[in-house]
Amino acid sequence: MATKARTKRNKGPEWQLIQAIKRGKIDLTSDRATNWKSLPPMPPSTIKMVLWDMDNTLLNTHTRGLWKDDIKILTKEVTRAFKILVPHLLHKNVSVGVVTFSDRLVLLNPDVAKDGGMAGEKLVEDLIMETFTALYSKIPAFKEHKELAEKNAKHIREQLYIAAALPKLRNSQLKEFKEKKMPNSKAWHIEKVIKDYTKRTGKELKHAEIMLFDDTMENVEAAWATGVHAFGVPHCFTSSCWEYALKTLSEESKGK
Repeated sequence: MATKARTKRNKGPEWQLIQAIKRGKIDLTSDRATNWKSLPPMPPSTIKMVLWDMDNTLLNTHTRGLWKDDIKILTKEVTRAFKILVPHLLHKNVSVGVVTFSDRLVLLNPDVAKDGGMAGEKLVEDLIMETFTALYSKIPAFKEHKELAEKNAKHIREQLYIAAALPKLRNSQLKEFKEKKMPNSKAWHIEKVIKDYTKRTGKELKHAEIMLFDDTMENVEAAWATGVHAFGVPHCFTSSCWEYALKTLSEESKGK
């Protein structure tokens, strides 16, 4: 029997999206990259955070760290597995985040800035906001109330952890990295997420409590060396990537 606390939590934005997808109110069958069911398996209780790279991971394309077109176009490249999994994880109190080499500092270059565009945290935030606004807008109750769809999408976005920095650029332009260089991996990004998690929750987050998905094996290997459960993706994040990762975690826990 559900407790009152559980019943109350089920009414949240994540639960509304989960139920809409489950009942077929939101059709994701045309999405590329995976043919996943609407109810994904959850990670073991030892996992507190799931992180994704952006380009060629949660996206089925590569932005080269900069997006100059309408953000709505880019949302079409967000993989179905990511869109289904994020609200489920948040509902189960598993944190989620994006670690990317896209960097807002590229816009300080006049030759780049003259054509406009988005990069870094702003790009990730707008991508998540637009992606989930579009999803919530497909729920019948929200079709005539865009403000509610945007409110719920904002709830998703505000829970996201973001670390966006290009090591080569930071090392050449910022004094703080003149002596101690930012590693050419996601190591700095992961440490930032850990610090932000502690600041936001007041709790400690260990490397072994994190899962990372990235299409660059150097990033995967560097994260794995720190104790993070890191997994490479062939081109973009799919249900197969997720299920393989969970199987690996299960085998590791059994000492296989």
